[in-house]
Amino acid sequence: MHNGRRTAHLPFVYTEGMNRELIYCRKEALSRYLGLSENLDIAIHYLLTHDLSELKPGKNIIQGDAVFINRFEYDTETDPITEAHLRYTDIHAVLSGEETVATADIRMMTETERREDEDYIGLTGPFQCMHTMRAGDVLIAFPEDAHSPKRISGTGTCHVQKAVVKVLCDTGITKGA
Repeated sequence: MHNGRRTAHLPFVYTEGMNRELIYCRKEALSRYLGLSENLDIAIHYLLTHDLSELKPGKNIIQGDAVFINRFEYDTETDPITEAHLRYTDIHAVLSGEETVATADIRMMTETERREDEDYIGLTGPFQCMHTMRAGDVLIAFPEDAHSPKRISGTGTCHVQKAVVKVLCDTGITKGA
């Protein structure tokens, strides 16, 4: 670990009791995270070599169900949902606008809803960190990272254009993880 960012090449597998961090960096720094998993490498290479603003709205397939990108836009909110995923890592990339993404270890939260067929866990509880996201910023939330995007950053609502890369993990988390 260096400066709070993961630098070692670790297996991209959730292990009970493992204290792994999310990744928050500028897009151009993503190459330091190559080698964590094959699917994550595909996603990182795509992010570094393509203009995400040229993606069509909705789902954009990169590598079947293993790596795809959801491109969308919205206005930030005061109290958006908090979620985590069972099988997918999210790579949040803001294309324009500004938002805050609140995060916490899933074990610090209370599960309120689970829709396994949608890879969705709804959560409530205290956040550990707040990340201001602007164009060029990237946040990688692993399955054990609860995250609440779409939050107002600053004094008022902002229109955000965003791409979220969905990366299938080698293994996901289990109930009660």
